[in-house]
Amino acid sequence: MAKFQGGLKEAAKMLAGLSREARDRILTVIAKKDPAMAINLEKNLFSFEDIKFLTPVMYIEFLREIKIQDFALALRMASPELKDFVFKNSPRAIRQEIEDVLLGPLQLASHVTQAEERVMAVFLRKIEKGEIIIRKDDVSV
Repeated sequence: MAKFQGGLKEAAKMLAGLSREARDRILTVIAKKDPAMAINLEKNLFSFEDIKFLTPVMYIEFLREIKIQDFALALRMASPELKDFVFKNSPRAIRQEIEDVLLGPLQLASHVTQAEERVMAVFLRKIEKGEIIIRKDDVSV
């Protein structure tokens, strides 16, 4: 029997797997009972790592709206899979700019986290507008 590993991140994963309408209905109900929980769930619905689930076209559109320096800095703590996706799908000039930041001097973790938050703000806004659709295991999120 599988061990239950509940918690905020697991609940957010389940919500992320629902349609937008169903997710919004559930978050509305949760917000009425526990507004802080609803906010935390929304923040955890998507992660920086979810960028690797974009189509190449959505990824290029996303790059047009973010600061590449922020993105490159945020990639310092990213998984090898996300870095592979980025290098495979980025135009040569952007790829070079990202490499320069990644190979540059060490940065404070707080600077990396702040850069990731700025990138995620754009990512989440584009998801909310329907300009980005995340496809995990062929399931649209």
